[in-house]
Amino acid sequence: MEIVGNVACWGTCDILQTVAVQLTIDVNQRLVISTFYGEASDADLSETASRISSHPDFDPSFSEIIDLSGITAGTFSTSALANLSRQASVFTPTSVHVVIAPQPHMFGLARMVEVQAEETKPNAMVLKTMDEARKFLKLDKTG
Repeated sequence: MEIVGNVACWGTCDILQTVAVQLTIDVNQRLVISTFYGEASDADLSETASRISSHPDFDPSFSEIIDLSGITAGTFSTSALANLSRQASVFTPTSVHVVIAPQPHMFGLARMVEVQAEETKPNAMVLKTMDEARKFLKLDKTG
């Protein structure tokens, strides 16, 4: 593991910086953060769950933040979002899922998933900022 700024990188950070999704697992706060950057695609969305579940520090009872604030281009198809809504979560049913979506179109798409995923991800919330997410999850700001 290599530390770059406040981010822990597994493997080489150059590789992590070229992908559209950065995965951070904070064992102390019992939290998984998936941060999407640049142009995100359906493949990025669908591959994230397997990356999370295969990570050695992952615990299914952790909470989850999906941060879409770094997306600059691309979008997710409605069919990929519908599949995500129906797909069983790699987290336990009591885990809390927070999606950060400051852009209006991403906020709308995330809300659509939240409503459709009531059975597979019952504790989901869509918010606009990381501060709101941390307050909602009652987390320390330092992470």
